Amino acid sequence: MNLNQLYYFRTLAEFQHYTKAAAHLYISQPSLSNAMKSLEKELGCVLLEKTGRNVKLTEYGRMFYNTTCSTLNILEEGKTELAQKIKSDAGIINVACIPTAIGTRLPKSIKNFQEQNTSSPYFILHDAFSLPILTGLTNGQYDVGICSRDLHYSDLSFIPLFSEKIVVIVKPDHPLASKEKLSPTMLRPYNLITYPEKAPIGTAVRHELNAKCPNLSFSEAYDGEIAIAGQVAENNDVGIVADTVLVNSFNVIKIPLTIPSDTRMVYIAYNHTRQLSPTLQTFIDYLQSGKEQYTSIKS
Repeated sequence: MNLNQLYYFRTLAEFQHYTKAAAHLYISQPSLSNAMKSLEKELGCVLLEKTGRNVKLTEYGRMFYNTTCSTLNILEEGKTELAQKIKSDAGIINVACIPTAIGTRLPKSIKNFQEQNTSSPYFILHDAFSLPILTGLTNGQYDVGICSRDLHYSDLSFIPLFSEKIVVIVKPDHPLASKEKLSPTMLRPYNLITYPEKAPIGTAVRHELNAKCPNLSFSEAYDGEIAIAGQVAENNDVGIVADTVLVNSFNVIKIPLTIPSDTRMVYIAYNHTRQLSPTLQTFIDYLQSGKEQYTSIKS
């Protein structure tokens, strides 16, 4: 039994005439007749009987007609509700973005997307760190995220978007301030401040540092560049941060650190277990296609 057979049966029961029903359905009369014979064979009963040039429902046919109408009505209501939901979802996209990109990179991308798409949705932007973004994507609070990757979130897909260099920051009068670049081993004598170990960026930074120089001394951990740079600017600490515009407002010296350039990678993240609206998929594709432009933007 298939959906077409149900539509055919309902139409034939209402017209009570094969030729008229077939014309209404835009199919041939033999096709309609064969579909009804197949349906009756599957159900094991006669649904329709001929009366001259017309047909009428048998007792079994009347019972099945009521069931068919109810089923198709529910299906059509569901299709309508789904279409409305898709249209509604397509009208709003909730984008969660890490602080370093929400004011510098994302606005330009959204503006360009809106200019290129006449039926562009309304964007709601959310400023958050990576872990809350990942949680929000999992529970449906956000539609797409710009954040770090955490492979513990198996329901999320991650597309590389851009990288941020990891640098050492110190006060202008700090002994390291005159160095042109630093290796992890050169940081051993100092108390270091960086991101929390549980944060994706903190995990990545500490992994690369420990790979080259185990047992470095981490005295403090803060969630973002502002907090880390603020501590460094007022104390004699050594900070390890992503080189972003948030650091530029502090009186600190930035020194390149010799760890892989992709240590801090930022991704497009979305929940692949949820149905993506066509507009959301188009926006994700647009972001992905523009990742080279993202990479070229300097912090």
